[in-house]
Amino acid sequence: MSFRNRPVLDRKHRPRWQDELRTQQLIVAGFAIAIAVAIGIFAASAWSDHYEAHLRPAAAVGDVTYTIDDLTDRMDAIGSGLQANYKDLQDHLGGTRDAVIQSALQSIQNAVNGLASTAADSLVLGEVLRDAAGRYGITVSDKAVSAEVADRQTLPERLKLSMISVAALPSDAEPGATPTDADWTRAEGEINDIADAIKGGADFAATAMEKSRDTSAAVGGALSWVEADDPQYGTYFTEAHDAEKGDLVGPTKDDTGYHLLRLDDRKAEGPDQSLKDLLSAAGVTDAEYRLYVRGELLKAAFKDYFTNTVMLPYQPQREVAQIFIAPQQGIPTAQRRVRHFLAQPLPGEADQSGASDAEWAAAFARAQTFRAEASKPDANWYDLAKESDDTQSATNGGDVGWYDPAASQFVPEFEDAIDALKVGEISEPVRTEFGYHVIEVTGERITVDVEADEMVARLREHPEQFAQTARDLSEDPTSAAKGGDLGWVIPYQFERERIDAIFDLTTPGQISDPLKTDAGIYIFKLVATEDLRWVSPNQLASVRQSGFTLWLSEIRDGTDIWTDPQFVAAPA
Repeated sequence: MSFRNRPVLDRKHRPRWQDELRTQQLIVAGFAIAIAVAIGIFAASAWSDHYEAHLRPAAAVGDVTYTIDDLTDRMDAIGSGLQANYKDLQDHLGGTRDAVIQSALQSIQNAVNGLASTAADSLVLGEVLRDAAGRYGITVSDKAVSAEVADRQTLPERLKLSMISVAALPSDAEPGATPTDADWTRAEGEINDIADAIKGGADFAATAMEKSRDTSAAVGGALSWVEADDPQYGTYFTEAHDAEKGDLVGPTKDDTGYHLLRLDDRKAEGPDQSLKDLLSAAGVTDAEYRLYVRGELLKAAFKDYFTNTVMLPYQPQREVAQIFIAPQQGIPTAQRRVRHFLAQPLPGEADQSGASDAEWAAAFARAQTFRAEASKPDANWYDLAKESDDTQSATNGGDVGWYDPAASQFVPEFEDAIDALKVGEISEPVRTEFGYHVIEVTGERITVDVEADEMVARLREHPEQFAQTARDLSEDPTSAAKGGDLGWVIPYQFERERIDAIFDLTTPGQISDPLKTDAGIYIFKLVATEDLRWVSPNQLASVRQSGFTLWLSEIRDGTDIWTDPQFVAAPA
């Protein structure tokens, strides 16, 4: 037999205080559990917020991942430079280049608005180029980084200048005239009189507004701040460099006349304190800023490699012609391609209702003459239509695009004439409220894809028709006017899919398959090919500039890259 120290009562016989104590214990336990759950939820929420704001991946290159914190650091480094540049440009306002400066300020503002995508691309491209640098023998030394950091954080010496200019040629001189000795003597006398007047107390700005022939006259001759390497005013910097504040410099003879400078103020070379303060305020460390600058130098080094090693003066080339078909808008329907010539009784007038019978008769005669010329076998509408009174279509061979009866903006007489014509047929002069039209239907289609396929099939049977087809149907006015001729094409001249399609052609006369792109459909004809051919300097310079991004894209395509869509810039 055993005994309990305290009797255990059933619920019926337990004292009331014991039930109350148990209830309180349950309530306390419930609160404790609720608090624990709340703390857990809060902790999980706090961790989730911290992860989203700091640790979430923003981009990755191979095995290297960049977090939101990395992105923020890069945004701070780039943004600080943009803000410092913005402030510096604002300090340059108040001169003849205000419009240019305002445009630059707007560009900076646009860059700030797209800062996240710029920073993400900077991180990704920097890693891609670091990985690829060894393959191309490209390096960026610590010394070069230090020099670039110092240069970016230093403002050059600047002079604030005003100018009065007197031209040798009189204002009523004929275009292309050359100043005579008498013109130079007169100009020299004028500028000397101006200098004497200012030295005698005349107001510089008022004198500039009255007598200067330079564009700065409108702002009292103010050129604002000028640097030694200023492409426009660098020579003035040199002329005024040794002057004291307030000094007049000159008069000095130049290519067009004489000018007189005044040194309004001077800023010595020194640290860009604004940039340093912005970097410090944003918490950008020296290491983070150097990493950003190294990436910029690496990109510049790759640009030099592309210019001097990839884009040599001799390149493989293809001489080609093209036909371009623009994307079709809306639901595909039967359409007809139309071009026309317009002869107005009152050329250039919006309202022709006041024209006399004689003026209408003259317009009709012009239209008949055009029709006769346009009906000849070798007629070139691009030449003939230049005399059309429809100035919008005149430069495009009279082309007004594809005519959709369901969405037409043409007047009824014009539409009726289109409907009555067969492809290739030229109408008699058609009178509308705008004048007399001579109309030709050059093609018809249901969809652009069918049009392109049929065009390729037809041109492969008759490649000699390519030039005429390009003139009639290509929707790139520049090449269409030349029968589609693009001349000699070199690598990186166009985006890769176009270049690949062109360089896949090997036999002169060969017609490519339709190349369908976001921009539209291209059809190419190979005229000639050269494995290595000298490139014209203008073409080489243009492709060295524009093709670098295309070359970089090839390097990027060989790397496993991911960027959060939130930080990918929208297509231009």
